[in-house]
Amino acid sequence: MAQDAYFDIDQRVRNTLARVFHLSAAEIGGDLRMGHSPFWDSMGHMQLLIELEKEFSLTFPTYEIAELLSTEAIIKTVEKYVQDRLPG
Repeated sequence: MAQDAYFDIDQRVRNTLARVFHLSAAEIGGDLRMGHSPFWDSMGHMQLLIELEKEFSLTFPTYEIAELLSTEAIIKTVEKYVQDRLPG
């Protein structure tokens, strides 16, 4: 996958985090994790996953939901699913 595509995924994930958790651009830098925002609790986590599934037109398997507890983990997982959909 091209470098631009990875950047796009990174930025789209971070934009979704900012939108769902009402965070500024400065707050979504680095590796934001569940519990670091008052909105990222168990209910917020489910809302985030729903929004990410809409954003990327994918469905996270149930077994993976508990692993998606940080920005970096989410980005890596989304990249994996997006790459799996690419032809070739």
